[in-house]
Amino acid sequence: MPSNQKVVNTERKIKSAFIYLTETKGIKAMTVSDITKFARINRSTFYTHYHDKTAMVSDFEDQILTHIEKLVLDHSDEKIGYQDVSEGTLHVCAAVETVVDYLNQEFNMSRALLGPSGDSQLETKIKKLLGRLIDRQLVEVKGHTRPTKIPDNFAREIIVSGLMSIIKVWLTEGNPETPKEISTIIMKTKYLSPP
Repeated sequence: MPSNQKVVNTERKIKSAFIYLTETKGIKAMTVSDITKFARINRSTFYTHYHDKTAMVSDFEDQILTHIEKLVLDHSDEKIGYQDVSEGTLHVCAAVETVVDYLNQEFNMSRALLGPSGDSQLETKIKKLLGRLIDRQLVEVKGHTRPTKIPDNFAREIIVSGLMSIIKVWLTEGNPETPKEISTIIMKTKYLSPP
């Protein structure tokens, strides 16, 4: 039991060091020596947990991607048709709400990885993941209320890029809105964008 707690504590230290160093130096400039110094661990301890810096970054990103995919798939049966946002009532998709809640729980890591000093490839990976998941329900999300239609690949890009932009603004501004407010903003934008 004590050894498991030691592993958890070490991983927590590495994670904290990574977040701090990403925001102050950036991922590219950060070294394993920086991480071990800030985390107050031996270099050999770091290598017990990760092969190298790239493996550590990949692990952190994979955790986020895996959680997002699971949360969305857990709610994949939910169907949301077109909603008239002018009526004042809006049903927030449970998948959106749970993903935003998760990003809020992992706010510092999400902010570090998706911020200007983070890994731009993570945003691309998240957009691809969300794009695949959205493909299944694109019609239900947009509805059939307008006479013109944007091809699905462009509509998907509008939805995914808009969602990522909202999340990045929220992360950059330091979380001034609650997860519920962000989820509502995301849902509203889905009905204000072109069909």
